[in-house]
Amino acid sequence: MLLSRLLLLPVAVASSVTLYVSSVPVSADTAIIPSPIPLAQIEYDVDQSVGTLASYTPPTGSYSADHLLRIGITDPTSGSWRGIVTSAASFADEYQKKFVIHVDEKGEPFHVGFGTSARGQGAEVEVEIVKRSVGPKPMLNKPIVLNAEGKLESKEPEKTFLQKYWWALALFLLVQVVSGGGGDGK
Repeated sequence: MLLSRLLLLPVAVASSVTLYVSSVPVSADTAIIPSPIPLAQIEYDVDQSVGTLASYTPPTGSYSADHLLRIGITDPTSGSWRGIVTSAASFADEYQKKFVIHVDEKGEPFHVGFGTSARGQGAEVEVEIVKRSVGPKPMLNKPIVLNAEGKLESKEPEKTFLQKYWWALALFLLVQVVSGGGGDGK
């Protein structure tokens, strides 16, 4: 009995991802951060929309506020970089940072987002997990239903009194104008 209850408990599979930061080189051979260094270690549950920050080391160095930094992950199979570019000023103390980890159906991260906002009451760094959702699909090859006359089945809106009898009012006015408007008849 106890064993069956333990088997029925939901199993939370925790995953983790390491985010890296590197410098966008000003020229082809110079970079302030020569190779990607770990920025944050994030642990998350695929079923939750919030992850936890296991470790966070903001970039430090002698770069200017307008210097650009790349934040992201590397794809283990292809080795390609997946992430965003932000200003080094985003890591200043007056900003609250938010990492957005986009995960696929299997729970594997495929993209990283980053944003800042004015520092408020909350934590210095927030983490959000966004699962990939299926987009809307068009309704193709939907059958068109025709009536016995071969036309689309649609009701015409009810006409107003003027729409039905405009011709009678026009005839009445024409008779009034032609007959002189019912004057003294001399």
